[in-house]
Amino acid sequence: MRIQALRCHVIHCQNGPRLNVIPLLASRAQALRYLYMRWGMELSSVVVFVGESGDTDYEGLLGGVHKTVILKGVGSGSRKLHANRNYPLEHVVSFDSPNVVETEVGNIRTSLGKLGVLM
Repeated sequence: MRIQALRCHVIHCQNGPRLNVIPLLASRAQALRYLYMRWGMELSSVVVFVGESGDTDYEGLLGGVHKTVILKGVGSGSRKLHANRNYPLEHVVSFDSPNVVETEVGNIRTSLGKLGVLM
């Protein structure tokens, strides 16, 4: 990455062999836009996982052509950032959309099946 002069944060996933690459000074929504614009990545095949609260930019990740899985109860721990919002989540999220699924942490596999990612 440094040889190509790409300034980014590389984060190793705890329980997997994958790396998350986030451009420096960018949000996750901007990172998706970067992958589309720079590398031509097909965003309709991307699945984004967001917590129910605690994420600072989760509202920017809910719309679009990518698929979104909202994890209930995630982000409601002691490090709450935006858990005290003055509006219900239904005002931001269209749960009628085929690209948005709300689920418990233990039901991720069935949620990915609903999105058409796993068969």
